Amino acid sequence: MSGKEKQQARRKTPGKRPRSSQNRRVRIDPKAAREAERERATEPLPPLAIFIRLLPVWALLIMILILEPALPLRAAGELVRWVVDLLPEPAAQHAAEPVFIVEGAEAVEFQSELPPPDWDLDISPIFTPEVQYWREDIARWSLTYRIKPNMIATLMQIESCGDPTAVSPAGALGLFQVLPLHFEEDEDPFDPETNARRGLIFFSEMLAAANGDVGLAFAAYNGGPSVLGVSPSEWESETQNYQYWGSGIYDESEHEFLESPTLIEWLEAGGDSLCAQAASVLGLDSEE
Repeated sequence: MSGKEKQQARRKTPGKRPRSSQNRRVRIDPKAAREAERERATEPLPPLAIFIRLLPVWALLIMILILEPALPLRAAGELVRWVVDLLPEPAAQHAAEPVFIVEGAEAVEFQSELPPPDWDLDISPIFTPEVQYWREDIARWSLTYRIKPNMIATLMQIESCGDPTAVSPAGALGLFQVLPLHFEEDEDPFDPETNARRGLIFFSEMLAAANGDVGLAFAAYNGGPSVLGVSPSEWESETQNYQYWGSGIYDESEHEFLESPTLIEWLEAGGDSLCAQAASVLGLDSEE
């Protein structure tokens, strides 16, 4: 091969090119990488990053507040009660009761009877003649059982209209239509005194249970103590009517009505037949 041919052959044969800096491989020190990772982990996150990470929590809290607005208050209350339960109970301190010495107490007369009530013992004129027949007894029972006379008269009016021999289809007996379970075995339920004692004691208990509410006491006398714990809309229709008659007649008697519209309505609803029977038993029909 001539010198010219060798020169041409060298031109055709590619030579090795120098490595580019882009194709060089960079070796990473694992120890340095771990150190860098730890540094990034210890760096505090910016507030925006924290807010974004907690975004599902905020959304859950907002949903809870929308569905149950009172839940945080209940949770706070439970937490307070839990903390209070953890606290030791304070030792009970019993204060010494004072001792009073009254000089000359031997000269004071002991009063075993209660003072007379501050109400009029006469019943209202609105009641029918059959109930008026018992007005003196009603005044005496008012003192004995501490029930206002018009309240007793209202009870007698709508229960028996003053008939001491009255017997209801349910088995209630006498002036105040008392059920047999309230009597002792040796008691006569048709005796006016016995009937008044059992009936008025029960009524006074219902009046106390009703916190002095006369309408509720009338309802409980008819429907039993259980009616005090339920809505009047759930009472039996008989108890609802009884409460209506009793409350209306008593209220009108206490407000000194000369005539009771509620009593007239009760008579027209069937009470007149009850009073006619009472008038026959008491002998009042022959006086007319």
